[in-house]
Amino acid sequence: MESTTFLKDAVSVKLHAKAKELFANGDHIKALEIIEDMICVNKEDKNIWFLYSEQGYMFTKLSEKAENLDVDFTFKLGAVGCSSEHEKLLSLCAHGFHTLAHHIGSVMYYKKCLKKAKQCLSVSNQSEDSDSSVAQMSLHKNKTNKDLETLIKNAETAIALSKIGKLKGLLEEDDEPEVLESKSSSEPVKNEIKGLRSFWLGLNVKVKRDFMKVSIAKLTSFVQRVYDRPRQNALEQILVSAREDRKWTFWMCQNCSEKFSSAEECKKHLEQEHAAGFKPSKEMDMKRIGKDWARKISVGGWEPVDTGAAVEMIKNRLADVKAFSYKNGWSKEWPLASDDERGKLLKEIKNLLVMFRDLKILPCSVRDCVMQYPLRYFGELEVSKQSLVDSHLVETPQSICFLDCHELNKILNFLKRIKSERDDGIDVVSRAVDSILSSTRVKEKVDFDPQFSLLLLDRRLLKSNNAPINDEGTINVFDPNVYPKAPAQGDDIISWLTDYNSVEKTFPIPIRVHNLDIWVAVLRAVQFTCRTLETKYAKKVQVFNYSVALTAVEDLCISEDERRRNLQEDQWNSYASLLSDRCEEGVLRNSLTTKLFVCAVRDVLEGASDLTFEFPDFEECMNLIRGRKSLSDDIVLKSIAFLKILAHTKVRS
Repeated sequence: MESTTFLKDAVSVKLHAKAKELFANGDHIKALEIIEDMICVNKEDKNIWFLYSEQGYMFTKLSEKAENLDVDFTFKLGAVGCSSEHEKLLSLCAHGFHTLAHHIGSVMYYKKCLKKAKQCLSVSNQSEDSDSSVAQMSLHKNKTNKDLETLIKNAETAIALSKIGKLKGLLEEDDEPEVLESKSSSEPVKNEIKGLRSFWLGLNVKVKRDFMKVSIAKLTSFVQRVYDRPRQNALEQILVSAREDRKWTFWMCQNCSEKFSSAEECKKHLEQEHAAGFKPSKEMDMKRIGKDWARKISVGGWEPVDTGAAVEMIKNRLADVKAFSYKNGWSKEWPLASDDERGKLLKEIKNLLVMFRDLKILPCSVRDCVMQYPLRYFGELEVSKQSLVDSHLVETPQSICFLDCHELNKILNFLKRIKSERDDGIDVVSRAVDSILSSTRVKEKVDFDPQFSLLLLDRRLLKSNNAPINDEGTINVFDPNVYPKAPAQGDDIISWLTDYNSVEKTFPIPIRVHNLDIWVAVLRAVQFTCRTLETKYAKKVQVFNYSVALTAVEDLCISEDERRRNLQEDQWNSYASLLSDRCEEGVLRNSLTTKLFVCAVRDVLEGASDLTFEFPDFEECMNLIRGRKSLSDDIVLKSIAFLKILAHTKVRS
């Protein structure tokens, strides 16, 4: 039986046509509301891509009208969030990524553009949807191959420019960021303001004070006579919420209408219920370094140590070394070397580690990986690990100061590959939301009387001083008889009423459509970001599991070292032979752990330059492993060390 689709449903087609008409006539909020509701109802429909395409088109048009670059970017990102939902919108998605990349100078988005454009080219020769109704209703046609090739060329050029630091976005080119201002109305005629001010000053004190008290019953009656039912309901909802929560401001999810008292609560709900469909495992949670190591990194001198003299002391005068005095993990008793090149490299390493610490992105795993370098270096100098423990060098970053330039450059290159800044524009979206929020903030208080029968305007408006912004929108309940005691000598009330940036002149709209445009755009942006993070997370989990397998490989070699202590050399097993035998034992166990272990062993014995997670032919893979049983232990250890660093880098980059 052929599955039904909303595109063949008369009601849905009519709704879509209505949304298009509303958008064309300037009512983009209502149009977006219809499309968003249709998306929610038809999530599983095979042609859902059509609605995402429509919504993306609306966001693109809204971005063109935006006078604030941050809001412009947010709508563009919302459009990309729509087009990234379905493979039929690959071309739109590729062009959208290019626009985002150009906007903020993001290498990440240029790379995504490149990937999507190439993917689109690879499927461009596939037959189009045979459903004529879909073809007729489609608003967007695929770009030609030539357009895509141009897009690819532009993206590749931009990526190349980024490597020499010459990539800039529109926001970086703007010296002064635009500020979102209220455009609700033009400035009132000055003569009218002057007349209103004169009228107010001519009123007696009692009339002025009574003016600050508004009867809720009279206000409701007025609204019922003048406004339509949706706005009447809006006022009723506002008053009920204010009475219950004692706040004028609350956050509401536009998807499920759940209310929240703070932006943070609403954001958490959005991410957990409507955006992210995955949860990182505990093993992948980033455990940051503690205060002890954070202090050691920042306060140390990071001066190059005379390695030759220091190693001689460890080997021949260990008792003296054990007695060295340490403060915050550093000792001044190690002999120093006059080496400007090493000193410069050490300062760069320190600066990166301190920066990561300050940004709270320095996990224990990165620290442990960095500390592997001096441990291996000392091993090559025939200094035992126990001697390092006795010398307190395994618990201080000062051990890095023993390394030569070659090793220090390795650490520096490793740290430089760790991303310290996001380039997905999340900060731009935050600024856009803040700018819109700031335009709706209340400068003055509106309170209630104990019976909730009166709205009490801020009595400070009776004076001549600027009232502070009441960001939280908190409500107080007090006796209206306080007004007779309030000074009424100023005219701030007139300034407040005539300042079009301080008070919203339009009557409250239904809560559902309040800021619906930016809300849905941000929702699509968050959903897109979460999908991206989920993909990255899946790759990192794969690398993490590989790292676990590689650790098992290393542990086997360590266990062989311990076994050798009680055996003659002719009874030793080579590391390569031992690893090969263990792979043979696991042949019958077709599990992910076994598979990754075999991959890790193959990479180690082959001296691979990258991690591999698959093998097309298992027997061929085993033959390669069997053929390298005679590999020397030193080569095996160096290969393990290289792959461990590579795995750490991939997990944390």
